[in-house]
Amino acid sequence: MKNIKLTIVLLILTTTSLLGQEFLGVKVDGKKDAVIAVFKSKGFILKSDKDNSAVLNGTAGGKKVELFIHYTPISKLVWGFLVFLPEKTSWYSLKAEYQEYLELLTEKYGEPKDKYNFFSTPYDEGDGYELQAVELEKCSYSAFWEKYYSIKITKWKQVKIAYENEINSMLDDKETKQINKNAF
Repeated sequence: MKNIKLTIVLLILTTTSLLGQEFLGVKVDGKKDAVIAVFKSKGFILKSDKDNSAVLNGTAGGKKVELFIHYTPISKLVWGFLVFLPEKTSWYSLKAEYQEYLELLTEKYGEPKDKYNFFSTPYDEGDGYELQAVELEKCSYSAFWEKYYSIKITKWKQVKIAYENEINSMLDDKETKQINKNAF
């Protein structure tokens, strides 16, 4: 009986951790060509597909976004999505957009495991040089939910939301090591 309960608990935890690993209803999984085709059917346009990453432009939630689809080098399985929101021209609009999506992700996935909101010396919020600090990576605004989701302000003055399939990510590491071992 204990084994059955343990199995059910593990199944629920595994299923729960895999749920939500999707963007616009597309799971972070499957063959890269099939995943790209689904996004194209949603109106996304393929910009490039090289170096185990496809880049598409499209619209999500009424905003233009740039979507990076990362896939494994041999089996071509998708292991991650990176969603970049439009570049902002002011610190206040960038911070507001970050806060908006942080709240949305927190409502959906719960409190982040780790969260950082600070500027590094010599910068401080309110000094008028916040965007310069962002560009120089002296601004750390980010939140992480276990290994599956994250949000951050990037040096390109954009909010980036990342989704990762942990199993396929480990496969990516394995395939990359195999390629490097065979090459060198």
